[in-house]
Amino acid sequence: MNGLGEHRLEYETVGPFVTHVWLHHRHGSDVYTARPVRKGVRWIRPMMLSKEEQAKYVVCVKRINYWVAVLFMVGAFLFTIPGFLSDSYSAYFDIIFCCGSIFFTSAAYLQLIESINKDITNPELFRTQRCHWIRIAWRPKNLGYLSSVVQLLGTLLFNVNCVAALFAVTPVEKNISIWLPGMLGSICFLLSCAFAWLEIYRDRSIKAFRSEEWWIVWVNIVGSIAFQISSAVAFYLPQTGDVFAPEMASGYLTFGGGCFFIGAFLLRVEDVADTRKFIGGEFVQ
Repeated sequence: MNGLGEHRLEYETVGPFVTHVWLHHRHGSDVYTARPVRKGVRWIRPMMLSKEEQAKYVVCVKRINYWVAVLFMVGAFLFTIPGFLSDSYSAYFDIIFCCGSIFFTSAAYLQLIESINKDITNPELFRTQRCHWIRIAWRPKNLGYLSSVVQLLGTLLFNVNCVAALFAVTPVEKNISIWLPGMLGSICFLLSCAFAWLEIYRDRSIKAFRSEEWWIVWVNIVGSIAFQISSAVAFYLPQTGDVFAPEMASGYLTFGGGCFFIGAFLLRVEDVADTRKFIGGEFVQ
């Protein structure tokens, strides 16, 4: 438990990771859970701010969530669209995937920034009076932060995977520079999803099959499994240099990209639904 003058913070954990924070004050207590705060859809009321100042603060913290969703949607769309194009466009597929990976990485980086600054394990979050973004920090007790770090690593590996596809020639080069980073990147996505699930599974406000947050996490889990299957069967045969199961790899990649697009779109649905509670400058807890 930490003190904030007249206020006290009490943490609820899963193992070493903080999932809930109780803010005790003279008027009672408020509870905040990790993911909704991290995504900017449940707002921590900064202390001693007027309603007008609170409105400015909310707009600032929500802006980054907007761009995370949009960039993930664009990246996912680019990973999905080649699956619906004919083979006559196959010469452009690697370029499209490369562009998609850049959008994925941009979104993942913004999500990491978001997890650093909207960290309920940081007492300063409860008394900040302006929106100031910290770009580098270590938040080991924050599951959202760990999920974002691992996801960013996965997107960087896919950057390597996609760029290498433009240059690698021999089967050995392809397996080392394309297949291996793709496999490791997919494993990172799965691990990121595991952290994301741990972050929400004890959140009583998130209902299975009924909450956007639940669907976002599970759609991304399914998408990550599809990417993992696609990566696993996309290794190059040393005799011919051909992909082991090209149709299967393409199909699961397309399906996984579609899942990630839906997950990113649901981020916007979640955000817009919550923003409706903040009409006319009224802060709604």
